[in-house]
Amino acid sequence: MLNLTYLRTFIGLVETKNFTKTAHRLGLTQPGVSQHLKALEEYYAIPLVIRGKKSLSLTPAGERLFHFGQKLFAELFDFHANIGGDNPHQGLCRFASPGSFGIKMYSFLLTLQQKHPNLIVHYEYRPNAQIIKDIAEERLDVGFVSQAPTDAEFDRKVIDQERLCLVVPSNFKNGSFANLKKIGLINHPDCFHYASRLLLANYPKEFNSMNEIPQRGFINQITRIPGPVAMGMGFTALPEYAALAFPEQKKIRLLPLKKQVIDPITAIWKRGRQLPSRFDYIFQEISKNKFFQHD
Repeated sequence: MLNLTYLRTFIGLVETKNFTKTAHRLGLTQPGVSQHLKALEEYYAIPLVIRGKKSLSLTPAGERLFHFGQKLFAELFDFHANIGGDNPHQGLCRFASPGSFGIKMYSFLLTLQQKHPNLIVHYEYRPNAQIIKDIAEERLDVGFVSQAPTDAEFDRKVIDQERLCLVVPSNFKNGSFANLKKIGLINHPDCFHYASRLLLANYPKEFNSMNEIPQRGFINQITRIPGPVAMGMGFTALPEYAALAFPEQKKIRLLPLKKQVIDPITAIWKRGRQLPSRFDYIFQEISKNKFFQHD
């Protein structure tokens, strides 16, 4: 039978990628961590990790075991938390969203957790495509996406809207397409998806393709994206809330546009899965809160 202690050690090792850190986290010795890993590999008769001089990577079997273990422990935690009944203010909630919406949603969820300490929020920032994949494979309970899947594998609920905007340096004066091309683009993982629709809506005669706009940089940390814009290095496209969360507002501005582009934010979960009552509670709180735009 699979030893859950060994499995927990393995998951900790994958998360820290370090034997010493894993030992410290779990109250083990470093040889103890190695022993647990060896026991798992002997149990399955297959290597689970590839050790480098300063790195640790997973074999395909290790990847499968890691994801299985994450799901198993989440379900065990959920079972123990709710064995006495389905309490709407108690239990693990596994969420993910793109970073822009996460700035807003995670803060809101923490206020609910403050009110109900037994409501455990697990929140990750991920791209839309990865969230959809993880929901399908039940590594997440609910995902918040700005590009909702169209297939029948998911149930869904629109919970918010994001207005998209072009963010330019504060001293950027002429908002012509030629001037945008001149200063160039600060790119990020969702930038083409945002910028192409904004530019097509507002510069239909001039804009043809994102490839015609010079790229001045790339960054994938949502809170840092406006940084190079504030330094005058280029423009970018972001949801309004993410742009307004940037601390140095005097160094950037939102370019006035004649035509707005608004993305619905959709909560998705696997079709046919009966979500515990705590998710109904969270959805109800979202619907009552003016922080979210429901129309």
